[in-house]
Amino acid sequence: MKNLFYALFFVLFACTSPNTTPDMTLYNANLEIVKKAMACYETPQDFETFKTLICESVKHQSPMYGQGVVDYDGVMGQAQFYMNGFSNVKFENAKWLPGVDTVNYQNNGSVRVYGTWTGTSNASGKEFAVDSYHYFYVKDGKITASGDYFDATGMVMALAPDQEMGK
Repeated sequence: MKNLFYALFFVLFACTSPNTTPDMTLYNANLEIVKKAMACYETPQDFETFKTLICESVKHQSPMYGQGVVDYDGVMGQAQFYMNGFSNVKFENAKWLPGVDTVNYQNNGSVRVYGTWTGTSNASGKEFAVDSYHYFYVKDGKITASGDYFDATGMVMALAPDQEMGK
């Protein structure tokens, strides 16, 4: 009788266990929006499309030293800086990942990505490759919050035109 009870318990538990496959529908929809925004930085750059993908109340963690969190105007200014200042830009070796909430560690629809930006400075002709991490929150088809983590200031300094001797 005891074995019958355990067998019945096991069958009932196995039949009622929750689905462990996460629903990736929201993440996949947001991923397409984020990929479109990221592609705007690649050559040929597309500032006008980029603007349509950013919410006017966006909060963005800037990679630039001392900038902190910037608003829509800050995001647009940084986008113009990168899009106008660099050519042959590519985002390579991208590792796209779903974001998770910090309470129960479940997929929350946000998007994260690790990758390497490569390109050429228009001012100096110097080439660059910089590893980066980015995160994005999307609502109603627009990016509402984001952040960039890479050595943006170091990259800009390394790509500056060489100074002439004696000046």
